[in-house]
Amino acid sequence: MYFNSVSPKGAYNSMLSTGAESLSSKKAHATEQSTDLVGKTNLMFQIENKAINKISTEALNDIKQILERSQVLPDVAQSAYLKHGQTQEVVLGITINGELKAYQNQQGYITSKNEAGELIKQANGDVKQLQRLVQQKYGDGAMVEVFQGSNRPTNAEIFERYTGRSFQSFVAEEITSRQHASDQAKLEQDQYLRNKIMFDQAPQVAVFKVEGQIVGGIDENGFADMGRKLLDIAQQKGIDNAELEPLFMIDPKRSPSQVAELFTQAFGADAEVEYFTPSNAPTRAQIRQQSEL
Repeated sequence: MYFNSVSPKGAYNSMLSTGAESLSSKKAHATEQSTDLVGKTNLMFQIENKAINKISTEALNDIKQILERSQVLPDVAQSAYLKHGQTQEVVLGITINGELKAYQNQQGYITSKNEAGELIKQANGDVKQLQRLVQQKYGDGAMVEVFQGSNRPTNAEIFERYTGRSFQSFVAEEITSRQHASDQAKLEQDQYLRNKIMFDQAPQVAVFKVEGQIVGGIDENGFADMGRKLLDIAQQKGIDNAELEPLFMIDPKRSPSQVAELFTQAFGADAEVEYFTPSNAPTRAQIRQQSEL
C-alpha cells in the first residue's frame, strides 16, 4: 500500500484491524525470549536510588482505569467498523480493466495494490493531471473515477470492490478474532495474577536484618529477595556494592544457610539472620514491604 497522509480516523481504523495481530505477535516474541535468569542480578541492585520514583495507590488505580478505557472491546469495535462502513468519504479511484486498483479518501489516505497509488501522490489533487498520468502508465484500459457528494460510494462498497470480499463477512471475522484475543488476554492476566499471588505468599524461611532492620528474605527454593534498604545501609557503612552483588544474584541452587553466610561476611557483627519453618514463616510480600525504604 502507498500512503499520502494518515488521518487520526485512518490510524484508528488501522488499529482496529490489526489489534488481534499485535497481541499474537507480542505473545510469539515473548515466547522466543529466554527465561533463564540464573546468575543474573535483580533490577533492585542495578537501579540507583535516585532513579526510583514511588507513586501512590490512588495514582496506580488512575493508570489502571486509563489503560482499561484505552482497550477497544469487541462490541465497540464492531460498532466502529459498521459506522465506518456506512461513511461516504472516497473521492476518487483508479480502475484498470474494470478492477479497482487504488483509491483515495477525503482525508488524503491512499490505498493501493500497485503503483497506481504513486500516481495519485504525484498528481497531488489535480484530477486532470492524474488522468494524464494514468493514461500514460496503463493505456486505454485504465480510468480515473471521481466521486462527489451523495454519489460517493460507502467505505463498505469500496472495500467490496477493492477486495472482492463481503464487508459484513470481513467485520464478522475481525470481531471473532478480536473476541478470541480479548478472551486470551484475560486468561493470561488471570494466570499472571495467580502466579503473582503464589509468589508473594511464598514463606521466607530466613529473614535478614542489619542492626535490627529487615533488609530481605529467602524462600525454601533458594530465591533470595533483598530490598533497597540493604543497599542504602551498606552505602552508609562504606560497604562496596561488589561485595553485595552475590546477595542479589538469582541462584536457586543456594541454600538459605549459604546466602546467610554471604550476608554475614558482608555485614559482620551487624548482621542477623532469623530462621523459620515454612508453616510459621512470614510471606515474601510482608518482608518486601518491610525491606523497602
